[in-house]
Amino acid sequence: MTHPKTRRPPQPQPRTWRESVEWGRKAIHISSSILAIWVLLIDEHLCTIGLAAATVFVISIDMARLATKRWALWFYRTFPLIFRRDERYTLSGASVMMIAATITSFLFPSVPAAAGILCLSWGDSAAAIVGQAVSYRRQQLGLEKGTGTRAPVVSKRGNKTWVGTTACFLASMLAISLVSDASLLLTVAGGIMSATMERWTPGRWDNLTMPLATAAVIQFCTTWFV
Repeated sequence: MTHPKTRRPPQPQPRTWRESVEWGRKAIHISSSILAIWVLLIDEHLCTIGLAAATVFVISIDMARLATKRWALWFYRTFPLIFRRDERYTLSGASVMMIAATITSFLFPSVPAAAGILCLSWGDSAAAIVGQAVSYRRQQLGLEKGTGTRAPVVSKRGNKTWVGTTACFLASMLAISLVSDASLLLTVAGGIMSATMERWTPGRWDNLTMPLATAAVIQFCTTWFV
């Protein structure tokens, strides 16, 4: 008597390189460059008021997402690569980013504030994209264990790479040099602070620490050494 063979469930295919980089989430980060432009071009008081109003709007959407299950499900299905798992029951990185932009604009003059915000926009994006691409390559070479799933990388927070930190440092220096006539020493100091905050601040809170700490370093160096 022969027994029918049991079919094994199909094994999930590993992610491709494109799926291993959180393009959608970083597109939002890069688009936040407009906040830095706003800070540079608009009167400081009006600028902060405008950012505060936008922050209230973004947080209101976030609170509605947290309060209404149907609204939350719509968000997760419509934007599956935007929210990480640790943001499902708390404020999103976008809300934290808007809070940071408002506080930075309030505390610092326009140039340091814009530089700090742009470092978050470009530096954090560079760190994530380069770091995730390198991590994917290491998995291909067998140097790093993959998840064995096609689930998007955005669903979890992985270990940060030094090459990603270096990318953040370089992108941050470029951002600072574009919005100010800072010396090389000041640009390097700001880049180091930005990369440090990106690497060692836990979770999404680097959205808060990167612009604030970078703007503080630029303002300090400008006041005392320039």
